[in-house]
Amino acid sequence: MKFHRAGRGVVAAIGMLCLVLCWSGKAKAQVKLEHKFPEGKKLTYKSTSKTHQVLTLMGMEIESDEDRTAVSSLTAGKRRGDSNLPVERKVESLRVQLSLPGGNNLTFDSSDPNAKIDNQALAFLGDLFKLASGVVYTVVLDEQNKVKAIEGTEKLQEKADKLEPMARDLVRSQFDSDKFKRAFEQELHVLPEVLARPGEPWERTEILEIGGGQSLTFHKKYEYLGTEKKGNKTLDKLSSKVIDVNYKQDPDANTPLKAVKSNLKIDSSDGTILFDREEGHVVSNKGKMRIKGDMTFSAGGMELPGALDLRIETNVELQPAAK
Repeated sequence: MKFHRAGRGVVAAIGMLCLVLCWSGKAKAQVKLEHKFPEGKKLTYKSTSKTHQVLTLMGMEIESDEDRTAVSSLTAGKRRGDSNLPVERKVESLRVQLSLPGGNNLTFDSSDPNAKIDNQALAFLGDLFKLASGVVYTVVLDEQNKVKAIEGTEKLQEKADKLEPMARDLVRSQFDSDKFKRAFEQELHVLPEVLARPGEPWERTEILEIGGGQSLTFHKKYEYLGTEKKGNKTLDKLSSKVIDVNYKQDPDANTPLKAVKSNLKIDSSDGTILFDREEGHVVSNKGKMRIKGDMTFSAGGMELPGALDLRIETNVELQPAAK
């Protein structure tokens, strides 16, 4: 009898040990991911994007490509007397290559002080890109690092107002402080609000402004995948996938062609984010997607049947700190 009791005790002890080990393993798999903004810290990112678009109008395919490279910085200042933290966002440089229908190709590089576009029909884009390459504004964070306000957009609006009408209408709405606020909040909300655990995804709605009163609203799903070594760092890895998209155009947009109906779907999507938990910032964010679907446009009082095939590939990489 004593032997059986002892045996049962051993079994119970082993069971408890397994329980502890299992719980310990699960506990290690739960991590808290949060953005951090230490005073005086500057982060510089290089962002590249490739866009290939095929717009079909009344059976005719109109193809265009854009390659864009931007370097931007994020610099945290000092906490103010009201405990708010100013974080300056600045575009340091911009390079754009466009391939448009009819053999209209152009390149803009902000590193060239004499950068201009020779094609007179597209010259307004030079002013647009020049303005975009000098964007700077301040995000004000509260004590919990939530976006409280955006400062400095008035100067951007003033510069946009001086552009010729076509360029002005393409960018003016994008320099709205509410849209800058929303964009920054979307970057913060990529992370889960609770502890991240493998197998427990979270979803977000994100809006991408594409100019001319147009926007794409994405419904995305994120998931924590564990850790990955990169150099001497152990980083947290997240996956992202767009599961739904909605196109919208301002009915008052000053464009000759307006979308009145759209039925766009996500054909494919894949993305990966590497996050430095210790430092509290994104190290890289890569993604690609393909959007396809039917659209109906309006021009000159006539409705035109059409379709869209859009491929977008993006890569954002943290750059080494300046020495």
